Amino acid sequence: MNKKKYALIATVVFCCVIMAAVDIVIEPAYAVKSALKAAVFLAMPLAVMRLLDIKVFGESFKLRPKSLLKLLALGAAIYFVVMSGYLLTKNLFDYSELVASLSKDQNVTAGSFIPVALYISLCNSFLEEFLFRQVAFLRLKELSSPKTAYIFSSLMFAIYHVAMIGQSFPPLLLIASLAGLGVGGLIFDWVDEKGGNIYGSWFIHSFADFALMTVWYLNI
Repeated sequence: MNKKKYALIATVVFCCVIMAAVDIVIEPAYAVKSALKAAVFLAMPLAVMRLLDIKVFGESFKLRPKSLLKLLALGAAIYFVVMSGYLLTKNLFDYSELVASLSKDQNVTAGSFIPVALYISLCNSFLEEFLFRQVAFLRLKELSSPKTAYIFSSLMFAIYHVAMIGQSFPPLLLIASLAGLGVGGLIFDWVDEKGGNIYGSWFIHSFADFALMTVWYLNI
């Protein structure tokens, strides 16, 4: 049991390090980076779990039709909260400068924004929820204590994202982002623990990204 637990933890850390290197050091074209992320965040953990004989899918991938409307309502609420936060703080932070920096870092132009925004909101959010919630939380929780899974999953989620945006965000906003991402990761874990699958966190993540993409579009 311990062997599987530590192997799973090592896999998640390794996947995050690899993608951080791809994003920060290699900086490939967005299509190439997207394909690499699918391989690292999805294919690699799947292969490791199969080698370790750890259950991958099962109940955690069943979506109950009655839950869909609740998930959509939750996603809409998240979109409203994020956009409200933007409207309340747009006079405190220079979002146009931040967006310009992010666009440069991610090799995104006005012409490529729409496909990139759709990928980030739908596909990228799923890849991250698969690694950080399906693997680093739901599966890890079965091999260790819930406390360990909560802390590890939310911490890796926050550190990974801060590593991605650290070059673009000013220090104050970076610290706030780290704290917010950590708390957000804990909330995602809690939602998925209650639901027994990753759809809750995926919908929240996806709609939050839709809101962020809206902010990006408004300032691009």
